[in-house]
This record gives sequence, structure tokens and C-alpha cells, in this order.
Amino acid sequence: MAGITIVHAIDSIETESYAAPDHVVVGTSTSRIVSPQPHSLWLVTAELAAGSQLQFPAQHGDEAVYVTSGSLNVDGRNCPAQGTVVIESKAHPVLRALQPTTIVHVGPNDPTVPSGGLNGPVDHEGDHVHIVGPGGTYAAIEPGRDTHYYADSTCKTCRLTLLYTSRSVPYVSSTHSHSVDELIHVMWGELRLGSQVVKPGDTVAVAADRRYGFRSGPEGFGFLNYRSDASQQVVARGSEPRLEGGLVNGLTAVMDLR
Repeated sequence: MAGITIVHAIDSIETESYAAPDHVVVGTSTSRIVSPQPHSLWLVTAELAAGSQLQFPAQHGDEAVYVTSGSLNVDGRNCPAQGTVVIESKAHPVLRALQPTTIVHVGPNDPTVPSGGLNGPVDHEGDHVHIVGPGGTYAAIEPGRDTHYYADSTCKTCRLTLLYTSRSVPYVSSTHSHSVDELIHVMWGELRLGSQVVKPGDTVAVAADRRYGFRSGPEGFGFLNYRSDASQQVVARGSEPRLEGGLVNGLTAVMDLR
């Protein structure tokens, strides 16, 4: 499938050094890159022992760390399971595991924050680290659906988008495309793209403007979706592109990342 790459967790090599580019863990950890190489975006899954500390390099882009289980402490603030730490490009926090903790860590291979995208350049004021709870910044919760944005590229000081969405019933998506590269990381259930089955721990990398659709397994799915900048979605071929995000798509505001 040109423009679509599936990386299966079982094929990714686990390492005791931290797999994200130039990042360091002081303490005990295991991690693996579950994204294609090369690609504009990377995704790392990791297990951190209690007390281990994740440190960031001098140069990095806007990144996010989703806590799958356990909890992280960031400068005296705690991020619980199903919460996310958003680390802006000028920030250099230390993330400390308060207990055995598993995470999904995403970032761009180019540390330069996008400046020519749909929402324009960022305002580099301060070194922001946002703690976003399990409720996200915007949410849509209804029978059979649970969707949360942790960031949607509208923060004035960062540009990434990280979204969790799920369906607890069988689901078939429309065929569509996004205007920027994306990573889809399956947390539970499964996705099916043609004859390909994407299971928990696997990642789908989709190139910008590549049209695709998927269907769920019989029990539904839950996945994280990561992009490094604001995006437009096109559903029907030739239709007007639609800006993506929490407010513009009518989700309920939970907290202000700005």
C-alpha cells in the first residue's frame, strides 16, 4: 500500500537504552521504536522502572508522552494513567516514573517547529510543559464512542496534535485523507486496512494526502493519532478540505492548553 506503512510491535527490537533520538533514561527502562524508518515522525513505547528519569536533548521538537499505565512526575506535577505530558520544543523537563510506568512517546525527526502550517508560527514564550489529564483538552463521549484531544495544534506555543479515539462497537470509517503525515498507534482491539490486521502495540504510518479507510475488529478499537502540525481532512474526493481540531469539530471543551 503506497503511502501506508504498518509496523508491528513484534518486529520491533526492544532495547535497554532509550529508543527516542538522543533522549536518555537514568534508571531502568526497556523501549522500542514502533514507527517506520525513515519517516518524518517517530513513536516509541517504553517501560520505566519506578524512580527512572526521562531526560530530553538540547534540541527537540514538540513532543508528547502518553501514560498508558502508572504515573509520571514533572517538576512537582503528576500525570496519571491515560494522561499526557506535552513538551514544547524549548522545554527540557525531567519526567520521573513514580511507579512502574508504561508510556507512548511521540515526536518529529526534524526538531524545527512547523512555521508555515495552517495555524502559522508559534510564539516561543517560555518553556512550556503541559500536563493534560485523562479528560483531554476537548472530548466527545457518546454511546459507543470515546474521543479525546490532548493537543490539537491550536496552542499558541506548540503545534502538535495528539488524539485518542475509540469505538466499542464494530465500525467502518469513511475513506479520507489528511494534509500532513500521521501515526496511528493501536492501544486495544484491532484495525483492518484491506487484508492487513493492525493489533495492539502496532503502528500505521500514513503519508500526507494519502486516502485510506479502515474497519474495526468485532470488539471495536482504541488508538492514538499523532501529527506534528495542524491538518485538514478531505472525505469525499474533490470536497472542500475541513480543518481538524477540537473546537472546530464541535467537541466539548475540557481544559485550555493555552
